[in-house]
Amino acid sequence: MKFNYSFFLFFISLFSISQTTHTINAGMYYYTPSNLTISQGDVVVWINDSGCHDVNGVINSITGEPFNNPEDFSSDITCESGVEIYTHTFNIIGSYSYD
Repeated sequence: MKFNYSFFLFFISLFSISQTTHTINAGMYYYTPSNLTISQGDVVVWINDSGCHDVNGVINSITGEPFNNPEDFSSDITCESGVEIYTHTFNIIGSYSYD
C-alpha cells in the first residue's frame, strides 16, 4: 500500500489551525471587554445584556466618519436581552474600531 504523505500533512494541518471564539457583552453604554486582542481567524460574538444594540464597524455613529477598518462588519439592531447580536470572523490583520 502506497501512502501519500503530502495529503496526510495537509489533513493534519487542517486540524492544527486554532481558532478562538471571544465573547463581548453589550449593555447600556458599554461593551465588555472594551478592548480585545485577537488572532487572524478568531471569531467574536456580541451578546446583548440589555437595551437595543447593534454592532457597527463601518461608520462612526457620533461623527459620521468612516472607521476605515481593514474589513467592514455590521449587524441589525436587536432589543432582545440575552441573545446574540452578531458574530464575525476576523480574517484580515489590523486594528479595528466599532460602536
